[in-house]
Amino acid sequence: MKQHFLTAFCAAAIMAAIGCQNTVNTVENADKHMTPNVIRDARFVTDGFLRDRLALTRIVTSQTADGLMQAQVEAINVRTGVWDQFWSSATNENPYKIRYKFTWFSGDGMAVETILSDWQDITVIPGETVYLRSVAPNKDCKDFKVSLREAQ
Repeated sequence: MKQHFLTAFCAAAIMAAIGCQNTVNTVENADKHMTPNVIRDARFVTDGFLRDRLALTRIVTSQTADGLMQAQVEAINVRTGVWDQFWSSATNENPYKIRYKFTWFSGDGMAVETILSDWQDITVIPGETVYLRSVAPNKDCKDFKVSLREAQ
């Protein structure tokens, strides 16, 4: 009797975990017509858990109409499997919350602090692609750094 109850309970838990998946499906143009300015990046990772959960896929830069540099980081929440969903639901980490900030640098490498240098919050659903964007505070800014961390 106990074995049948345990088997039924396990089957119900697995079905609930599968049914509770909160992921994102996407569709897009396969024949791209855009020509983004994708830049190479250097990474310094201190949080392996965040790295394995949020994949940074590319960084793109361009100029605004006013001549300011703008940057966009494309990131995707790669925790989409059944067991990842089960673990995320059990630990209350679904959807996933992160914080990010852009630091802009002048042509001579000095950090340019503005009110936009504060941490920004974003929620990412499993499988979702998000775009973290920032515009340089002035025309002297030639480079940037993006910092990411888990939200508390």
